[in-house]
Amino acid sequence: MPAIFWFFIAFLLLGTALMVFSPIVANKKLMHDIKPLWSNKRPLETFIRPNHTYRYQFDTYKHKYNSETLIDEKTWSDLNLDSVFHNMNFNFTAIGEMRLFATLKNMFQVTDAKLISDFKINTGFRNKVSLHLAQIGKAIYPTFPDQISSIKRNNFFMLCTYLPLIFIIISIFTPSIGITLTIFSAIFNMILSGFLKKTYEQDLNSMFYTSTVIKKAYAIQQHELAPDLDIDFKHFVTARKFSGLLGRVNSNDETSVFSLLFKLIFMMDYHLFHLIQNSFKKYEDEVMACYEYIANIDNHYAVALWRETLDHYTVPQVVEKDVIHFEQLTHPLINDAVPNDLAIDNHILLTGSNASGKSTFMKAVALNLILSQTINTATAEKFEYKPGMIYTSMVNQDDILTGDSYFMTEIKSIKRLFEITTTTKVYCFIDEIFKGTNTTERIAASESVLSYLDQLKGYTVIAATHDIELSTLLDNMYSNYHFNESITEDNISFDFKIKPGKADTRNAIELLRIMSFPNQIYNRAKSTANHKN
Repeated sequence: MPAIFWFFIAFLLLGTALMVFSPIVANKKLMHDIKPLWSNKRPLETFIRPNHTYRYQFDTYKHKYNSETLIDEKTWSDLNLDSVFHNMNFNFTAIGEMRLFATLKNMFQVTDAKLISDFKINTGFRNKVSLHLAQIGKAIYPTFPDQISSIKRNNFFMLCTYLPLIFIIISIFTPSIGITLTIFSAIFNMILSGFLKKTYEQDLNSMFYTSTVIKKAYAIQQHELAPDLDIDFKHFVTARKFSGLLGRVNSNDETSVFSLLFKLIFMMDYHLFHLIQNSFKKYEDEVMACYEYIANIDNHYAVALWRETLDHYTVPQVVEKDVIHFEQLTHPLINDAVPNDLAIDNHILLTGSNASGKSTFMKAVALNLILSQTINTATAEKFEYKPGMIYTSMVNQDDILTGDSYFMTEIKSIKRLFEITTTTKVYCFIDEIFKGTNTTERIAASESVLSYLDQLKGYTVIAATHDIELSTLLDNMYSNYHFNESITEDNISFDFKIKPGKADTRNAIELLRIMSFPNQIYNRAKSTANHKN
């Protein structure tokens, strides 16, 4: 028997061995990396993948939702929700990341208290589920199954998968012909496989990713602590049996050139893709249920671990009365933040000096309303609220692309607050209202807008201003609260605590002195201010 025949046999056995044993080695290493994650309070991956598409699920399916109930782009930006998302993104999977982003946009909810508790308390369960989720991973950000159109298979290409194996068998009886045909068929398949992959690469990635999702959903739901999943997994036998191979097809972390050549020679990607494609389309609802199941579990793990990183948190309570009541409320992005207590049962007008805490307080309230309604968590000792929609007009700036000035940007931002057509509860947060125009017109416009918002049914407004005059003008509609500071000879300090009533201190001119501006500037400014008062 020619040596080349035995070479092919050895190559075939080596490729098979690598397919079998390399995942075992990889999984042992993966579990070693997973075990300390919880105690170290860190994600498995500490970098952002260049191929990430966090918004994909939200952007793909938002048309199915009432847009007014979703967090709009202005509010998302004002509240730094990108940073909130990244802080709690302990997800193992790409679909988990996409779902968490959509959740913070108010598309989904993370509310399974038992699952969160099991992750926190049961180390064995947590590690097993984490391993399954990590094996799905983030190497691919898939197109969702219902977004993929079926690709018609070519029967000749399907036959090509078997040709190298057939010719190897022929080589046993007719070595000269069989070996030649084996070599030619292997080369032909490698070229053909590479060419075909370019025509449907994204669908290929998504299909193989989906196979792993189904296999891991099957494995996780068998655990007694895992949520139930009403799926007939017999519909996906091929996908589950071959998902160990499929998960590595077309990945960038091949364990060996042998495994890559092995798959190319036998056109495994093309053949298996078409074997499982029909079942995915036929039972598309069940496939989507597996996606939701995995992403939802991944999100509960992420939220459970994120809670461990917080100074304190509570499970918020929904109440029927129109009130927000909280104790020891803090901003979720600020470490060692100063907590505040308050019961909000009316509109609030916040006054106070620069840097005294008005904006941070409003953002803390708005963020906790969003977090309470999406991930059932508030950064407070107590948080009671009536669910509703959250809109902000806070961090405005010139828009170079549209040519809008600061004031025009602010006008558009506030105008959208009047265009909400829902009859449900609405929370509006407006920071430094109309600061982009002169004092006289700012006060007049602010009073008019805030009075109008007071007349809209179901609205609760929290607005901040430097114009103390508004406190008097709106006294019968808005409850006055303020933040203030303490000024010493050489320093200014803030306690960041909210207090009832309007502000009775100002710090702008004193800051000129503390920052060592020329005395002439400080004295003239102080004299002018005293004269106007």
